[in-house]
Amino acid sequence: MSLPQFDSYAYGAMLRDCIQTGDLFVGKTLHCEILKKGNCLDLFAHNILLDFYVKSDALSDASKIFDEMPERNTISFVTLIQGYAQSFQLVEAFELFFRLHREGHELNPFVFTTILKLIIGMEWEKLGYCIHACIFKLGLDSNAFVGTALIDAYSVCGHVDSARQVFDAIAYKDMVSWTGMVACYAENDHFEDSLQLFSQMRMAGFRPNHFTFTGVLKACIGLEAFDVGKGVHGCALKLVMNLIFMVENSMELFMESPNRNEVAWNTMIVAYVQSGDVEKALSLFKNMLACQVQATEVTYSSALCACASLAAMEPGIQIHSLSVKTIYDRDTVVGNALIDMYAKCGSIKDARLVFDMLNELMKFRGML
Repeated sequence: MSLPQFDSYAYGAMLRDCIQTGDLFVGKTLHCEILKKGNCLDLFAHNILLDFYVKSDALSDASKIFDEMPERNTISFVTLIQGYAQSFQLVEAFELFFRLHREGHELNPFVFTTILKLIIGMEWEKLGYCIHACIFKLGLDSNAFVGTALIDAYSVCGHVDSARQVFDAIAYKDMVSWTGMVACYAENDHFEDSLQLFSQMRMAGFRPNHFTFTGVLKACIGLEAFDVGKGVHGCALKLVMNLIFMVENSMELFMESPNRNEVAWNTMIVAYVQSGDVEKALSLFKNMLACQVQATEVTYSSALCACASLAAMEPGIQIHSLSVKTIYDRDTVVGNALIDMYAKCGSIKDARLVFDMLNELMKFRGML
């Protein structure tokens, strides 16, 4: 391998390739070269090196690199916390979280969702209250991403009233938030409340997914309301059949159409994503590009949603690259889809980079 003169960005890019291919030998070879040349990585590349050892399950090496880093940021801490969590070294993960807080690093939604997942695993309810207080103090309790993680944590600990308070405080509730609260009621034997909230969710215009139906059907079993359960089952079948029928009919019309513009392509891609056939959505996205039809923010956000559903990071990165070339990565909807895709693929570092970029753009637009 012909290595360049010391270039932090180049080494970071090569290490990222090693993470994607899982090539431990090449990654360690690169690390040796970096050390020989003075270990002058910038913070961005150092975080990639740290992530490489975490993803390679070499936590002792990752911990050593973390301690030797000349500077660290929130991403550094979250990367190692996730490594500890995945190896079930939960005490070490919490100690690192407290150190992050003690050293004054930024506490953002990604930090809190990561640490709340640990609380779910350990059922430490008192610590959950402490984390919630911190979230409330920073004004993040209205964030749907953080709020849903809090609901899950309180649900596992059996604190349904606290979970409901969190749910009510979320400013813009999404499908995941509603589903989390419906499931919380069902898991904690508040069956009537679960059915009532499901009804409210439907009236609010949200379309339930299979997680929602699982929670509601559990509530029906708990109440022995088998007639209601049959109704819920019928609702689920109707939604699925309607979607399948709509997509199949739409696809026939789409294939027969002589003038397939970006609106037609987007309609079909969105339909496949909503029906859960995300692989067909991605296939259609590739065909759209092959036909040289210009993708829009709807196209990119839908394709990224498909990648998130599959936890398929490689096509997600390729779509991200395309969105950068067409400047659609600066669109708020596409940016949020990128954050969700990276988060669901386990790359909190990349999700945070997109998050920071969107924040900077919002500040700039505010000044204008």
